[in-house]
Amino acid sequence: MSIAEIRGKISETGTNLSERMEDLLTSDIFGCMRYLPAQKALIPFLQTAHSLHGNILTIQGEVIRVHYSFWPWLKLANRTPCEPDVVLCLETEENQVHLVVIEAKYYSGLSSEEDERAEPNDQLARELDNLDAVSCATLGWGTHLEIASRALLFVTQNMGIPRDLLVKSLAEYRRKRNKDGEIFWVSWRFLPPILEQSLEQESVPENRAVMADMLALLLRKGLIMFGGVEPITECFVLPDFYHLTPTKYSWPVIPESLDIDYVFEVMR
Repeated sequence: MSIAEIRGKISETGTNLSERMEDLLTSDIFGCMRYLPAQKALIPFLQTAHSLHGNILTIQGEVIRVHYSFWPWLKLANRTPCEPDVVLCLETEENQVHLVVIEAKYYSGLSSEEDERAEPNDQLARELDNLDAVSCATLGWGTHLEIASRALLFVTQNMGIPRDLLVKSLAEYRRKRNKDGEIFWVSWRFLPPILEQSLEQESVPENRAVMADMLALLLRKGLIMFGGVEPITECFVLPDFYHLTPTKYSWPVIPESLDIDYVFEVMR
């Protein structure tokens, strides 16, 4: 059963097919990651993310447990409510956790833009605003956990970082909250090589089955990077005519000037 269906994100009566497709993709990929050790796919995938300033998304410490929350409704004081696709709680030793809020896109764009209200309303700016105030208790993970870091991760199918879009979102957040924020970006296309490498080293059949399904889905959707041109393995033989190199060229004689008489006639 798809988590997207459980959470009511897939509906036969819905009209926005692109949003339903990205909800299903998010559900399939991150839902599968729940059944794998974090180091097999999730952590390497997160480590490929970077910000506009070139900062890499890093998780300090060894992750011993990962909590997943799919499409949580965040409604915090003095903030416009939002519903990110996934919120991760990466737990390390001594009850330290790293929060990662994930907004994933496939074909559709952002669901909201800046408006006149005092709080950020652009979708990414709004999620960044809520990320700043959300707690483990808000997400139902207990009050004993201490948040060590917070990060907003934007996942798209782009081959390069959507710079203009991120600049716009960060600009609204800066104007309305009077402080700088940071948004990390990663492409779905970065995941297949990670899965391929993990499959080469994996010996547990159950883990191999989950990763193989994830890889097959991403390949089916064409979510891969350009791999270059395949080397030519076969060739054909040119006729002898093309191998003959003339030793002497003969060019036609062109007079220095040509006198040409023109006659014009108006056709009625």
